[in-house]
Amino acid sequence: MTRRYVLAGVLLFATTVPAALSAATVGHAQDIQNLELQFLGSRSSEQRRHLVAELKSLVTTPAAVSTEDAAALNTAVFAMLPTADTADQAQQLLQLAAATPASRPLGASPLPADAEFLVEARRAAQSARRLNGDMEALADIRIDHLRKDSLGRDGLTSAHIQQLWRINSVQGARSFSPRSVMYASMSETLIMVHARILKPDGRESEATVSPDQPVIEQGSSMYFDSRSRDVHFAQLEPGDLVELEYHLLPASDVNPWAGYYARLDLFRDSLPTRLRRRVVIAPRSLALYAVERGLRAPVVRQHGQETTRIWEARDIPAQAFEALSPGASADGPYLHLSTIGTLGEFGLWYSRILEPGLVLDRDLLAVAAQIRERNLTTSQKVQAVYENVQRSTRYIAFEFGIHSYQPYPVTTVERRGFGDCKDKAAMIVALLRAVGVPAEFAMVRTRSAGDVAPEAFSVQLYNHAVAYVPELNLFLDGTAEYAALGELPPDDQGAVAMTVDADGRATRRTVPFSSPESNRITREVRASLDRVGRVEFQSQTRFAGYFAAEQRRTCESNDLAGSYRATLAQFYPTVKIAHAVAEGTARASREVDLKIEGSIDAAHGEREVTLRSSLNTAGLIRKYAPERTRRNPVLVPVTPSEHEVFDYDLPDGASAELPPDTKLQTPFGSVQVKYVRTANKLHVETYTELAPLTVGTQDYAAFRAFCRAADEALQREVRIVLP
Repeated sequence: MTRRYVLAGVLLFATTVPAALSAATVGHAQDIQNLELQFLGSRSSEQRRHLVAELKSLVTTPAAVSTEDAAALNTAVFAMLPTADTADQAQQLLQLAAATPASRPLGASPLPADAEFLVEARRAAQSARRLNGDMEALADIRIDHLRKDSLGRDGLTSAHIQQLWRINSVQGARSFSPRSVMYASMSETLIMVHARILKPDGRESEATVSPDQPVIEQGSSMYFDSRSRDVHFAQLEPGDLVELEYHLLPASDVNPWAGYYARLDLFRDSLPTRLRRRVVIAPRSLALYAVERGLRAPVVRQHGQETTRIWEARDIPAQAFEALSPGASADGPYLHLSTIGTLGEFGLWYSRILEPGLVLDRDLLAVAAQIRERNLTTSQKVQAVYENVQRSTRYIAFEFGIHSYQPYPVTTVERRGFGDCKDKAAMIVALLRAVGVPAEFAMVRTRSAGDVAPEAFSVQLYNHAVAYVPELNLFLDGTAEYAALGELPPDDQGAVAMTVDADGRATRRTVPFSSPESNRITREVRASLDRVGRVEFQSQTRFAGYFAAEQRRTCESNDLAGSYRATLAQFYPTVKIAHAVAEGTARASREVDLKIEGSIDAAHGEREVTLRSSLNTAGLIRKYAPERTRRNPVLVPVTPSEHEVFDYDLPDGASAELPPDTKLQTPFGSVQVKYVRTANKLHVETYTELAPLTVGTQDYAAFRAFCRAADEALQREVRIVLP
């Protein structure tokens, strides 16, 4: 669970080592296991670094690693990854394991055929005679087999997947190849059945598959236990069928989620689909709770001690992907399955996973004690805890195994000095409770992910985590490193949150939107225009709300004069900045003031000057409504309200042509522009506010008209004729 959307769908391609080669290889399985145990038992960063180097030296030639050693290496890496000291160390381990993939475990049970649920590729193509687009999915089938694990707990899952596409045009062939596929290497093993091209004349050709690569997003500091592999389908032509069929097997006989199973399947994607089928075969005694949207009720069959449930959808149109669209669950068909059926069950289950990791060690107890001794109010205690976590914990995400949704122990996060959104949220919750402020862990589904019915309960629904303080009705996002209390990032606002308290009580909440007044930018400009068209100005811009947090970040790392000059140069290319200073950049100030002094050569020709009505750079049409029509709603983000006041001193004898005043008041927002000329004074005042809402397709034309009218009003110019 991270700020960014992480992974969708999983594939695993297993590599086996030729018997002759592995027989000639000297085994290192015991050495690998010893290094693993030493690493896990060590608290010395230097020793751990040395142990990782030793591990790499044992497998310098991945192609020559025996099956036994590959299995031992993967076991070691998966045990070591969650306790890695640094991102660099985790990256080395991920690359090492990806270069030496483990083969299918010996003695694995026979694979289910599932023939009745699969399609025969050529027959499916013959049945779908009418072509649909450049490329279409003829079948997307997944069969989940649920059984008890070795501890007698439900939810251990194997899956059988078949995907079949048809290439209908040259463009379809170009866009299909290659494809990158991913698998969750800590929890799954896969057996490939087919990765092939079926030609219209009856010939077949196999895909070529690249070596494994770890999934790492270095730019956003995210590291996953998943691996990716590119699959190339060479020389695709119209009429070709592309088929993938594979089994995902559990890598362990123990379900790490302690009896839990859940999936969210979206039934619409970027391709038109002839058949999407989901099958779940589970023990009759296992309670499964289904939430279906836009789907027919399943066919349910009983056979012995098993229940088979089958969901199908046919002739599904492609999902139109447009900028600022909510997630596919907002208006598309989906299936959510879970072993948890009530809010109370969910809270108790997740609390059992969460609470053990919230225990503080001596160092963290000392931090809490120092805050308690300061005799602070509740709000001040919250501020002190929040700032402590922001300062001491950098954002780095280790999404390994169960830790995709379970925070690491706060003691581990404190020792490392880094964590992701859920790690930071857990740290905030644990410290707040320790200073006497009740706090709840909050799983968040951001607006951009799309709505899901409130009766669906699973951790898979959430893509972010924050902390919640009931006494103040306050959400705290630990990833907003420069934010003060109440300064929530735009992505958080309006999101659905599931909070869990210390007693395991869960509550579904909505993260509130900030008011336009608290989330604002105020700009005051005093300027003097001389007889040759030179403008000397002083500007003060005040940022409040989350945009103050963003300005704190900018002021710390950027050249203020250069940054402001670049903004003004969009309107006045000749601008020069003489002085720039930021005030109030400490979080306690709540507001940030940016003060600028400079000059502009605004003359055109000999006697004419044009002055902008606004320095608002939004460009509403360009940002939010560039298309003439929409097939999806528009998710309007949280934006600051902007209030601008320009006071100009004009030279004696100057004349001014003023545009008409504008006042727009709509459900989408409001814009006002007012001009006042008094003697040698010119006063221009603007106010812009955009409502953070979801604009339905039926309202898009009106919304676009508002954006166009707002842009026209803000982009008007005052024409000054000099004496």
